[in-house]
Amino acid sequence: MALYTNDSKERVRDAVDMIDLVATRTELKRAGANRMTGLCPFHDERTPSFGINPAEKVYYCFGCQASGDAFTFVMETEGVDFKGALELLADRFNVPLELEEEDPRAAETRKRRERLLELLERTATYYVRTLWESREAERAREYLSARGLQEGTLREFRVGYAPSAWDTVMKASMRNGFKAKELYDAGLSQRNERTGRTYDRFRSQIIFPLADPRGRVRGFAGRTLGGESVSG
Repeated sequence: MALYTNDSKERVRDAVDMIDLVATRTELKRAGANRMTGLCPFHDERTPSFGINPAEKVYYCFGCQASGDAFTFVMETEGVDFKGALELLADRFNVPLELEEEDPRAAETRKRRERLLELLERTATYYVRTLWESREAERAREYLSARGLQEGTLREFRVGYAPSAWDTVMKASMRNGFKAKELYDAGLSQRNERTGRTYDRFRSQIIFPLADPRGRVRGFAGRTLGGESVSG
């Protein structure tokens, strides 16, 4: 597992706006020069017993005794480990993370994972563009509209459309330097065991991206206009 330098962690800690972070989970009101209070995001309550110190960037609840700093807050609210919390906060507050020296095998594994994430991100963007620009996707647009889904909402959640051609995603991805194995590992292609032919996994389907807590695409779920679902 890749480790980040202590300097990176401290720069993230310094960059965090604790009010901005906690306000995504509960409404805060000022209760003094260095204290803001609100309903606790960790247990049900009617009278605020939760507070933060914006200067020291810590929180404490007198009701359930939940306490910690920005990192523990994200770990508890997002269900991630410390590394995940560090990465989420770095993304949110635009702090670049520096890696400690890695074992060559670990570095190779990390680079492979980053390549697959890039491939999935590119494909998600392609599916969205296809939904809104392709003549073939007109029926999908009508179907989604009939379900009461507005364009703004669909774009926010990056809903897309996979065209009917057998190898559109494969060809486009390989033109951009990705390998057939990477497409297979990312769940974007599949192989016919009888003929050995490889083709796009998603075709003629409305596409829903599956994202992790950082918003990175990890896979897709596809639904035909008839309602059948496929995940990858």
